Amino acid sequence: MAGYTTADTVPEESSIAVMSVGFASLQHAENAVIPELLRGAGVDWLVEFAPASSPSPAIDVPRHRVLHDSSGWIWPFRADGHTLPFADESLPAVLVRHLFWDDLALERFAEALRVLAPGGLIVSVTANPWHRGSWRELGRDTFRLPAWPRFLYLHARHDLLLQIPTRRYWTSVLPGLSPLLLVVGRKPPRAATVRRLDLRRGFASAARAAPTTTCRAA
Repeated sequence: MAGYTTADTVPEESSIAVMSVGFASLQHAENAVIPELLRGAGVDWLVEFAPASSPSPAIDVPRHRVLHDSSGWIWPFRADGHTLPFADESLPAVLVRHLFWDDLALERFAEALRVLAPGGLIVSVTANPWHRGSWRELGRDTFRLPAWPRFLYLHARHDLLLQIPTRRYWTSVLPGLSPLLLVVGRKPPRAATVRRLDLRRGFASAARAAPTTTCRAA
């Protein structure tokens, strides 16, 4: 991967640059929602984009973690916030966790969508700034987080096919009922290319077939 450096281990939290938000206490809430949602979405594997200081939810789907801090992507490679070493539309599903807390958020989110395949699933989670649990976890850093209307807009502006969660997930999207905000969507599928069948050309080709006088019995 030209232009990237790799990191052998996930950095210790003490080495993360200018990163005060942790999200650790939100893992329980994520465990209650995300695993079942993914099981019902038919996802075979995914890539998770998350802060290095945020413990991941326990999910059954095979995943690859890509971690960031305020300086950019830091594991398993190092790159700036608006670059990912994945080909366009190459990932079947992405789990975006706690990304919208700093100035590089929009670039990271756009990159996550760039590498998502047409028809691919995105599950995006952030802390709910209107919930007291977020304030206990993040303190004044909660001011950086988008409230529900803006969080939804940040996804809708990318022309995603947003899906309304089933009833049991409403507590994860309505203000004040959960420490999490949750958006689920799919990248619009690419329209299939349909070619007009030229029947005359097919018949002409068949007429030029060489005749045979050999008949082989069955």
